[in-house]
Amino acid sequence: MEKGIRIIKVILLEYIVTAGALLLLAFLLLKFKLSNSSIRIGLTIVYVVVNLLGGLLIGKIMKQKKFLWGFLVGLSYFFIVSMVSFIVNKGFYLDFNHAILVFFLCAGGGMLGGMLS
Repeated sequence: MEKGIRIIKVILLEYIVTAGALLLLAFLLLKFKLSNSSIRIGLTIVYVVVNLLGGLLIGKIMKQKKFLWGFLVGLSYFFIVSMVSFIVNKGFYLDFNHAILVFFLCAGGGMLGGMLS
């Protein structure tokens, strides 16, 4: 039970960092009139960096099987992003390939963070 609470705390922290990063990205979009490709690159960076940080944090907390805990945090992050997307857009990802890419970015970032911790 305590491990589950630790994971929830890390995921909440990830979403706080995500909100800050998305606010920064929105500000940059407003100030510099960024293109769609620049926005996609920014979102990709946010997915990887946030899950990398989450993996680092959960790895330091758990101290064993760090890559597995990092993967679990990345998977949980992807699941929540997918559910929010489903609620907001009344459906899952428009492009299946994009969904697979986001899954690997989230899970891979979490695993890498766990391994580096």
